[in-house]
Amino acid sequence: MQFMLMHRDVPVLQFAIFDDRNWARIIDVLNAAHVPVNMLVQPHNRERALNEFIDHRFIPQSRSNYDVIKALYKAKDAFELSMRSYMVSISDHYWVKPCDSSVTWSDVNFYDNPIPDDQVLIGAIDTLHQYDPWRRTPNTSNNGTLRQIWLHRGDEILLSKAGELTFKQEPFNEAVVSDILAYFDVPYITYYLDYMSDEAENVSVCNCFTNRNIEYIPAWQLTANTKPNDVSEYAHYVNQLHSFGLIDVTSRLEQMIVLDALIANEDRHWGNFGALRNSESLEFIGLAPVFDNGNSLGYKAASVMRNRNADVSVAFNKTHTLELKHVSSAMKVDWDSIINHCMEIVEHRYNQLVEPEFGMDRAHMIGQFIQERAKKLKNFLDL
Repeated sequence: MQFMLMHRDVPVLQFAIFDDRNWARIIDVLNAAHVPVNMLVQPHNRERALNEFIDHRFIPQSRSNYDVIKALYKAKDAFELSMRSYMVSISDHYWVKPCDSSVTWSDVNFYDNPIPDDQVLIGAIDTLHQYDPWRRTPNTSNNGTLRQIWLHRGDEILLSKAGELTFKQEPFNEAVVSDILAYFDVPYITYYLDYMSDEAENVSVCNCFTNRNIEYIPAWQLTANTKPNDVSEYAHYVNQLHSFGLIDVTSRLEQMIVLDALIANEDRHWGNFGALRNSESLEFIGLAPVFDNGNSLGYKAASVMRNRNADVSVAFNKTHTLELKHVSSAMKVDWDSIINHCMEIVEHRYNQLVEPEFGMDRAHMIGQFIQERAKKLKNFLDL
């Protein structure tokens, strides 16, 4: 079957996918300027880049309720799930339609069209007979591993995410870290806690940072070209940002690195930091705000204070200790306020949880963990 990759209402390229759905084959590139950025930076391997781009519009099989979502939508696989809504994402303005379809961006985008109530996608889903499997929703093309949904509240688009594993600590962490970020000097997304009573789930909720004109381009796309052997991952990323006209970036990147060291973020992967672009002019306008900080603070460790993964990083190096070597400028971080108020922050956020999966003693350990790491970082950075 033949499809058209669209960017808003711009036909970008035509491709074919056969019955096995294992590979998309490019038939014709119609507008080279609008191809996804990972294709733009590796022009000699565009077909592979296209397939990687499409793969990032699928619900991953690692999501705990992937199989039950497939059953809910009566879909054979993640490709069919994503195509139910034309592979529309809240993150960017690309989408896919059959070549013989007459639908337009105004018909399919979720800035102008309602998002259905998909709260059932957070839970175990035991009401399949009550659900329309053909409804259009951005929640069939959201590639996050946690159970999550986009939803409308009034004029706002919000992302709601549940926790996993024993402690289901990720929503709590998101709220705590956004409170900590108030003492940094970097744009960030604010998270708050909510409770989905029908699903008996504590969730984190945040606002969408894209809109009708601005889209998010993740770091993995920006750096899809081959890195020279003598250039570090960090330098390669900075160089790529410079090539797209984003010059004054190091201070904000260093703030992100220091934050991740403070909270022992184990999952600053290359999909949850990046840049913002105007999808009409194709002009890059700045770095994305700091977001997605839940896989931190010993979230899956039996003991927060003895977390074996406290130094693990997946951004530019394998450890936070090595990441900190990229920090060269003075940090505008209010360490004293973090040290003095972190316990108050964790207690406040803990008291907002409904029937939490962990006790106040673990919350206090999290506060102590932040406090001790803040003291060490303050001394280490000589601030």
